Amino acid sequence: MDLEENAQHFESNTALCRVITKDSSYIVRCCVKGSLLEVNERLVKQPGLLNSSADREGYIAIFMPKLVDWRKVEASFVGVEEYKRLRGIS
Repeated sequence: MDLEENAQHFESNTALCRVITKDSSYIVRCCVKGSLLEVNERLVKQPGLLNSSADREGYIAIFMPKLVDWRKVEASFVGVEEYKRLRGIS
């Protein structure tokens, strides 16, 4: 079975979800055109994973972009350390 065939397709500006904090709320967008393969259902019961383990168990979703679309946006992404530096997080 082809996973992408049954997947929901998203544009780069598609809203994935809304993250609500005690002070505010944020819309999380897809950021890359692609097929949605998986949504992390663990976040419903364990929303703290977004803070404690965003790069592992706290992921929001898994997408599979087409190679041509990935190459268009790949250079604009920042790594974990650069993200922390930009956000002032240690």
